[in-house]
Amino acid sequence: MGKNDVLKENGTYNPNHAGVTALHFSSGIFFDSHDLIQVKYEMLRSVGSGECTVTQASRQYGLSRESFYNTRSAYEAGGLQALVPKKTGPKGAHKLTDKGRDFIDRYQVEHPGASTREINNRMKESTGIRVHNRTVERYLSKKHMGSR
Repeated sequence: MGKNDVLKENGTYNPNHAGVTALHFSSGIFFDSHDLIQVKYEMLRSVGSGECTVTQASRQYGLSRESFYNTRSAYEAGGLQALVPKKTGPKGAHKLTDKGRDFIDRYQVEHPGASTREINNRMKESTGIRVHNRTVERYLSKKHMGSR
């Protein structure tokens, strides 16, 4: 797996690498226009050191002025780590609501030997909440582990 593949996999690949015209990125030795974190950091550094204005840096690094300001705010708030993109998508169980968890807890107390499939089917019938059987399994598993 090459460097660009790794950058794509971790979300730091610069799709606009051809728009980076800053001279030090043309040497190809250390600076890599495909590395979005490096491009953003160098853009911040060039403005911060007085080498160029925000408009010039935006042009040289292939990013918008808005991107510059967003990047600077993120960097000031959280340092270099803040330039690494966050994972997208849900951060936790979002389909199994409190109402669904309450139903599962109650049903399991009333029917101790009930299978995951049975619990899930009854929950669909009673509450209209539709989740995958594996979601119910994971919930029960986490609940069981938490009670140890």
